[in-house]
Amino acid sequence: MSTQSPAPQPYAAPIEAKKGNGFGLTALILGIVAFVGSFIPFLNFATGFVAFIGIVFGIIGLVVKHRPRKVAIAGLIISVIALILSIILAIAYTAAFASGVSSAIATASAEANIDVPIVYAVTGDGTAQINYSTYSNGTSGSESANGQTLPFEKDVIAKTGGTFNYSSFNLSAIGDANTTTITCTITVNGKVVSTQTGSGAYANASCNVSGSDLTK
Repeated sequence: MSTQSPAPQPYAAPIEAKKGNGFGLTALILGIVAFVGSFIPFLNFATGFVAFIGIVFGIIGLVVKHRPRKVAIAGLIISVIALILSIILAIAYTAAFASGVSSAIATASAEANIDVPIVYAVTGDGTAQINYSTYSNGTSGSESANGQTLPFEKDVIAKTGGTFNYSSFNLSAIGDANTTTITCTITVNGKVVSTQTGSGAYANASCNVSGSDLTK
């Protein structure tokens, strides 16, 4: 009785890894873009998301079968670094921007609240009816004095400064029947900006000045 040996099994050739890894290459490109963009202020908020997508593609490129992994590993590493940089630099840039804005606001506020001395003065003889008003930096005020014995002087502190530095100062005086001369004067920050003289009974003098940068 003859026996037959089993037929030899065909040799299975090993599966070769394909040459390309599209997921890994995409991860590498996204990682490079995110890495460069992470250094650009405010753009790094978006590049953090790009880096995250790069990480996802890098992981897929590593687990997919029969694909070279070197490019996927490189893309994954760069994407991780880009994500970390994007987060750190976004926080740093935001803090620096907030600090700059806060400093600018504080400076503008300080410049918009400078105390400037205003002096309203009326000289002459007899008594006078006096009215004066102050407008500066959005704040206004007025007062009057009837039957005021001359000379008269009133010191006022005006808040000035800011981007729109407009001011207006007004002073008027009317003498009585015994008046021979009457003079009004407005002094701003030590400098006379307006003066006028009237003469005779019931003489009047009116001083007015308005405009920008009057307090400099």
